[in-house]
Amino acid sequence: MAAAQTTAPPDRFFDSNGVQIRFVEQGAGPPVILLHGYTGTLDRHFVANGVLANIAKDHRAIAMDLRGHGKSGKPHDPKAYGDELARDVIRLLDHLKIQRAHIVGYSLGAVIAGRLVTTNPDRLASVAFIGHHPEREITAADAKFVEDSIRELESDLPFRSLAVAIQPIGAPMPSDAELRKAVAPLAAANDVKALAAMWRGGAFLLTTDKALKAARFPMIEIIGTLDPAVSEVEPLRKAHPQIKMLVLEGATHGGEQGVLRRPETMNALRELWSSAR
Repeated sequence: MAAAQTTAPPDRFFDSNGVQIRFVEQGAGPPVILLHGYTGTLDRHFVANGVLANIAKDHRAIAMDLRGHGKSGKPHDPKAYGDELARDVIRLLDHLKIQRAHIVGYSLGAVIAGRLVTTNPDRLASVAFIGHHPEREITAADAKFVEDSIRELESDLPFRSLAVAIQPIGAPMPSDAELRKAVAPLAAANDVKALAAMWRGGAFLLTTDKALKAARFPMIEIIGTLDPAVSEVEPLRKAHPQIKMLVLEGATHGGEQGVLRRPETMNALRELWSSAR
């Protein structure tokens, strides 16, 4: 990866159906839209680790703060979420007068990217699902995560379920005291009412097997062997062998050993983009 760049390009904003969405862009070339994960920001998931700067070497790298996150608007109305999370991406393309773009979705961003395969395939040049997969159904585990997350966001220990869900495979489960310390920065940095509204409004956006099979652009899933979501790789591979899979040994969901920090991830993205031309 490129050396860490801790300062984002200048903030820009546009109105997306009444919600201000922040985005930044850097570089020139084929456009790449970067979608961060739950509780994250474009700064944390794409700037601080050098991903944005690396992509900007030969592409027009555009990263946005999802609604409810970062410097974007944070509605407390559940109706402001759901498919609006995906529509924001299309409205950004419209705002920038971009017909088609490569989409890179990390974690929750991968779920949103999957939804776009169903709703707006004509706007996609390629899709990379990183640290998660396109959601084809709401599982019992998904439903429990949402229910628990809403309850926790209204308690004194928000994000407990998130911390547990991304705990590296094989790592000892932290105590509540350790979790409380770990999630404190997230609690301070986020609007918990907005995030609770996001879950109530629906954030596990579904794609369909039909849409994935019909896609005329290349797709890849990139995930680490220590990411609990790796359990979904084989079911997805069997259902959709046309989606390339890259499973990185020893990579975690986030942190210093996270999949976004692995050089193999950037190499795979550039191969994906080359194959789309």
